[in-house]
Amino acid sequence: MHRLEDLVQIGEAAKIRGVSIDTLRRWEKNGKLKVEKTEGGHRRYRVADLLKVDNPSLRHTVIYGRVSTPDKKEDLARQIGVLELYCKERGWDAVYTLKDIGSGLNYKKRGLLNLINLLQRNEIERLIISDKDRLLRFGAELIFALCENNGTEVIILNRPIDQSPEQELVEDVLAVITVMSARLYGKRSRRNLKAMQAMHECAEKIIDSKD
Repeated sequence: MHRLEDLVQIGEAAKIRGVSIDTLRRWEKNGKLKVEKTEGGHRRYRVADLLKVDNPSLRHTVIYGRVSTPDKKEDLARQIGVLELYCKERGWDAVYTLKDIGSGLNYKKRGLLNLINLLQRNEIERLIISDKDRLLRFGAELIFALCENNGTEVIILNRPIDQSPEQELVEDVLAVITVMSARLYGKRSRRNLKAMQAMHECAEKIIDSKD
């Protein structure tokens, strides 16, 4: 299944719409369909734009899931499964899935950036998540404000997950400490090494508090 933000070539675009390539070109010429071009001048069509040809106001149901580390892929699958079932029970068939594996402190995750892009384009009718911390550990309110401005409904299921928010917050903090330690070690100044030692001591205290 294509994602809303995917860019496809003209042949694939024609298949998605079930029309000929000549029809696509006619839609483009008439201003009915937007087209983006690569540096080499090749046509690319956004899937979302293709779906909106006959209904410019069309918006979609989007679900978003996230886990903090790759070893939690099964948890992510279960999380997405719960969200998809919720949509199915309500008859929302055209559901698009965005997901990330990464820290809740990381603002540059691909799925999150795609979500923001779709919101900016006002292409989301409703956004469904299991818990607000799935979006961001801090700053989810900014996403919710963008949704409110666009009239996008936000549904938070608040279903229990295997890992508590407190446990994942600890992992996020440890991840930040690990990254910062690597950067400081690369510079190897006395001041940086002292700072790195302090962060390791902090990490040990956090780990001890988990036991």
